[in-house]
This record gives sequence, C-alpha cells and structure tokens, in this order.
Amino acid sequence: MSNIRITYTGFIAFFVSLIGIITGTAFTLILTRSLTQEEYGTWGLISGLIAYVMIINLIVSYWNTREIARKIESGRTAIVGTMVLSIGAIMIYVIMSIVMSKQTNIDPDTIIFALILIPPMFLNGILSAINLGWKPHVISYATLAHGIVQVPFALLFVHYFDYGIDGVIFANFIANSISIIILFKYAKPKLKNNLRLFFFKSWLRLSWVPLYPGLFIVIDTLGIVVFSAITGSVLGIAIWAAANVSPGIIKSVQTISRAVYPKLLEGGKKSYLEDNFAHLFYFNFMMTGIVIIFAKPALFALNPIYQEAYLVVVFLALRNFFFVLTNVFILNLGGNETVDINENATFKQYIKSKLFYPHTLRLIQASFFISLLPIGITVIMQNDFETLDLLNFWALLLLVVTIPVTIYLYKLTKKDLGFNFPTKAVLKYLISATITFSLVYVLIENYLVYDESVFDFIPQVLIYLSLSVVIYFMLTYVLDNKTRILTSSIIKEIRKKS
Repeated sequence: MSNIRITYTGFIAFFVSLIGIITGTAFTLILTRSLTQEEYGTWGLISGLIAYVMIINLIVSYWNTREIARKIESGRTAIVGTMVLSIGAIMIYVIMSIVMSKQTNIDPDTIIFALILIPPMFLNGILSAINLGWKPHVISYATLAHGIVQVPFALLFVHYFDYGIDGVIFANFIANSISIIILFKYAKPKLKNNLRLFFFKSWLRLSWVPLYPGLFIVIDTLGIVVFSAITGSVLGIAIWAAANVSPGIIKSVQTISRAVYPKLLEGGKKSYLEDNFAHLFYFNFMMTGIVIIFAKPALFALNPIYQEAYLVVVFLALRNFFFVLTNVFILNLGGNETVDINENATFKQYIKSKLFYPHTLRLIQASFFISLLPIGITVIMQNDFETLDLLNFWALLLLVVTIPVTIYLYKLTKKDLGFNFPTKAVLKYLISATITFSLVYVLIENYLVYDESVFDFIPQVLIYLSLSVVIYFMLTYVLDNKTRILTSSIIKEIRKKS
C-alpha cells in the first residue's frame, strides 16, 4: 500500500510553509534591520552563488527520488555520492567567489567563508530527495524546524553579537544541521542497503538529464551577476533581495502538489489530479493577491528605505503565480514519464522524453531573458534613469518571458495526463480573489498608518491580512462546493489526529 497521500501531504506542506512565511519574515526583518544595505546585498550575492553550485546536487537527488518511489533501494549510495559531489561544488564556489569579489569590491573572505554551508545543504538535499520518494510529508517537518531554529540564532549572532554576514552564515549552518537530523531519522529505513557503485555510475552517465534543467536555474538567477557587474554595486541587489521576499512566499503554493510527483511515479489511476489542480489555483490566487496588495507595507516593514520598490514586488508576484504553475506542470510531466525504467534507453529516447523536452522550453525562455536584460539595463543607464527603473525593467521582463511557456506547458500536461481542468472552480476563485483583494486594498490605502516602529506597524498589517484571508475563504466557501468538501475533509483529519 502506498505511503503517499496527495491531499494530506499537500496541506501539511502548505500549512508548514505558511508558518515558514512567519519565521522567514522574522529572519528577513532581523537581516534588513541589523545589516547595512551593502551587507544585505552581499548576502543576496552569496545566496545566488550557492544556488548555482547546488545544481550539482541534482545529479544524484533527481534519480534517487524516482528510484525510491519505484522501490529501488539506492539510498546509502546516494548519500555517499552526494557528499563526494559536494567537494567539487566547493571548488567551483571558491572560484566564482574570487571572480565576483573583484567585480563588486566585496571582501572575498566574507564570500568564501559561506562555503561551510555547501556540505550541509547537499546532505539536506539528498535526504529530502529520499524522503520525497516514499514519505514526502516528512520534508515539511524538516522545513518547519529549519525556519524555527534559524530565527533565534540569527537574532543572537546578527542582532546581539553583531557578527554581520558571518552571523547569518552561522544561523543557516545550525538550521540546516537540525533539518538534517529530522530528515535522517525518517530516511533511515531507506539507508540500510549496501553501497553499490553501479548506481553512482548510472547517475553520472545520465547526469546530463537533471543538469540540463539546471541550466535554466543558472541563467534565470544570472540576473544578479549581470546586474552587479554592469552597475558595479550591490545596492541594487539589496533592493532586489528585499523585493523578492514577499513574492517568494507564492512559491510555497506548489507544495500543494508535492506528493503528486512520487504518486505518478508509482503508477495507477490519476483521478486525484483534478482536485489537486483546483487546490493549487485556490491558494495561488490567494497568495498572489495578498502579496500584491501588501507590496508596499511589506517593504516598509523590512525597512522604509525599500518601500518605493513596490512595483517590483507586483511584477514579481505575477511572475511567481505563473512560475508555480510551470513548476507543477513540469513535475507532473516528469512523474508520468517511464523512459528511465528501461536501462537500455538511448540518448535519442531521453531527448524526446518529458524528462528533457519541457526543460528545453524553459531554457529558451531563460536565454531570451538573459539576452535582453543587459541590453535593457545598459540603455536605461545611458538615459540617466535611477536604480529603481532598472529593477522594474528586470522584474517586468521576467514576467513577460514566463507567461508563454506556462500556457504551452499547461496544454502539454492536459494532453499527456488526460485530466479535466476544474474551470468552474478556478473562475469562482478568481472572482472571489478579485472582490476580496480589491476591497482590502482600498482599506489599506485609506486607513493603514505607516509607523516606523515594527512592533506598532506589523500588528496593523496582520489585522488587514487576517481580514483578507477570512473574506476570501468565506466567498469561496459560499460559491464553491469543492471548498466546502475540502474544509470538511480537513476538519475530519484534525479530529482523527486529536
């Protein structure tokens, strides 16, 4: 019997992510209120560089999830193989750090010190991949612990001890370590098999498959490097990092579909897809609406110096709405693909498969983006526009290039999986969201008082935030039967656990 429960896992993941929003916001507030703008920009650059080398982790984690879901015991080999790959990732990170420190006049020692985060992040990644293949809800437990632990240690090292970027690194290292302990506990049953070099050779032989979509991540996040190199400063990156905080929470919506991928890998009926897509759109509309109407208050809470970047937040929120859908479509297509079951599958078969083709579309999208970004930045700078104009262009360009790929992948997913799209439910959610967030936006604009004291300002914001969630839920509950059924199932699950 399968351990994977779609709705149960999805809602645990989503509600944990909501708690993560609280802890993540607290963590970011500590950084933005304790670090200088240059230091915060440096942390944004470090995060971008680490994101590049973390792609190497996919060489093992990508295949290991698929194998675990199909009852192939390769967990122990995956752990050892991942840690070997982390050594290469560290070497690449050091080289990139030296190059970027020269481009931006940042102290190279600060960036290089952050390499201590790479081994625990690699280990965290592979343990998450193992658990995703058979107990995906466990990842939520580790994520919750990571967020909770990160805040007090950031407060201690960054705010009280004033360690600056080093304090941020310490806090992240400890949080990752706690997450590893939890993931390891649940992954242990999948780590009892012997080491088999066969698995590692197979992963390396097919490494081009998971690394290929990684090219999208590299190019998509290359904007940070391009912007820093052209402007010669990290001040714009500091604003960009702040503007990405609230839109980033929209990405948590895709956790609603976390269990669909391993469930598809197991095989069997796909009757759960329609309901899962309805849930996905329900929360995608809600989270995107919240981020848009609270764009200015959120930036003000981080630090009043960032509040003028609210339009950047709006563009990024809309972009992440489509980005979430794209990610889910690609995962579902990959979960329904069986080419890797055949050990003798040819290069040509992999190229034509859904493990490869959808990522080609995203790579084209990212290449188009990164080609236009430096041109646009250069032109805008020559016309004496301000940094904010550069950031608005950057965010708008990301939105524009994302939409066409999302639409095409939706059509491809619908054709491949053969599910019925919940059109009526989605339209009801859209209408409810439009009414709710238009009303709350008017209230915010007329009655919210921008007090520089975080302790006075945030309680006000929370009142309006709670109001928007309640109104949205009430409207959808009245209009939509799926919402009423979902609410009933959640209540039954809570009673069962209590």
